[in-house]
Amino acid sequence: MNKWVYVHFPHLLLDYQLALQPPVLTDSPQILVTSQQGQRLVHQATAAALQQGVRLQMTEVLASTLVTHLQIRDYHEQQEQRVLQQLAQLVYQDVAQLVLIPPQGLLCEVASLVRLHGGYPNLISYLQQRLQQWPLRYQLSCGYSPLSARLLAQAQQGVINENPAVIQQALAELSITACGFTPSQQQRLQEVGMQRLGQLMQVPRAELGRRFGKALVLYMAELQGELPSPQHYYQPPLSFQQYLDLLAEIPSWPQLLFPLKRLLQQAEAFLQGHQQSTRMLLIKAHHRHGQPTQVRVAFAHPVWQQQDLLQLSQLHLERQQLVQPVLGLTVVIQQTEPRVASNQALLTETKQSETNIDSLVSLLQARLGTDKVHRITLHQHWLPEQRGQLQAWQRAQAVQAAGQHSSLRVKRPLWLLPEPQPIQVQDWDLHWGPEHLATGWWLSEPVQRDYFIGVDKNQRQAWLFKDQQGWYLHGWFS
Repeated sequence: MNKWVYVHFPHLLLDYQLALQPPVLTDSPQILVTSQQGQRLVHQATAAALQQGVRLQMTEVLASTLVTHLQIRDYHEQQEQRVLQQLAQLVYQDVAQLVLIPPQGLLCEVASLVRLHGGYPNLISYLQQRLQQWPLRYQLSCGYSPLSARLLAQAQQGVINENPAVIQQALAELSITACGFTPSQQQRLQEVGMQRLGQLMQVPRAELGRRFGKALVLYMAELQGELPSPQHYYQPPLSFQQYLDLLAEIPSWPQLLFPLKRLLQQAEAFLQGHQQSTRMLLIKAHHRHGQPTQVRVAFAHPVWQQQDLLQLSQLHLERQQLVQPVLGLTVVIQQTEPRVASNQALLTETKQSETNIDSLVSLLQARLGTDKVHRITLHQHWLPEQRGQLQAWQRAQAVQAAGQHSSLRVKRPLWLLPEPQPIQVQDWDLHWGPEHLATGWWLSEPVQRDYFIGVDKNQRQAWLFKDQQGWYLHGWFS
């Protein structure tokens, strides 16, 4: 069985840059160029540029002549390697034995996954669906060795088949120039009439070593899977901090939402891979001059999915102003916590209610600000005015939980009037009481009251008390 899969992304950096632009701009012809021996050559090109005659390794001058309004940018290999690492986080959700082949390749060991996915075709189909989450052009190929899968994918001869004989036949058709040989090796092979890899595969190993040296013998052994090459498997980072270069200066937050969406998609992949959620994001907008603008996005409940991260981040950013155009974005995940699965069979209505409240609080905090959303908390204090207090939502949870166990919660309303209001007791029907309250005797003004629960003519239930000055309305029951 072919247990290796290689995925080659010939235009990785350019495709990734296009994914950060609005769809209306992705149809324009664009190229990335490199400098080689004093010439600027086309390294990557969009489909629109290729359709108009641009070819890889063509000079920049010729490409500009063929295509009007051609957008030209420099290629940076380090940027492409960073994109490859971000892409590995996405694939790592499904393939644990993953190897990065910079700057444009991913090698996957899939033998252990065939049974999990119910067969080789299902496994390949599932991997292709995962790759479709990013709008990237790629070539995928199977192989019975890492080198066989890599050669076929890089030569755009992808073979998806678990039969090793099919791979063997496809390899035999490869040109010698597409096999990764050094220029001197290619010249020696072509001098003796070898144009296809299949011709080389038919030469006995002993004769191959005698005529072309030990390096070619080791190459063929690695190609056939007889000499396992050591692999350095990918290990996902323990924290998430991703930087993104923008293609042009962007002056406002709404225009940054499209590239931010891509960064949050990577954040979701990171959180999913670590089975974590987050309660805070840090978004940095980098400018040409000065320090970056930093926006902290806090969540009242743990979130991990892109749609929730984006919605709440957008509400936070609507309250911010950019003083300078933005050249780059950074997203940092902060305050992570393990994701806890809830039991859907027990207390389903209660769990759903708590989730809805948390979601509502997150939306209010994003719209109004974290310091503008409060909750009433209960404290163990005999004086009613001191028992209920407003505190920020997140800081109040532990105190609220402790106050819920108090027996006084049943007979005392949570909402009290700012000041007790005098009443005429004959207008009320007393249903419960008295509850005598005597506290603060160690202070200059002790409190002595008799509390009652009364109902007025509109059948509203209230909390009343009588002291030496008379009768008062102190609060309402819901």
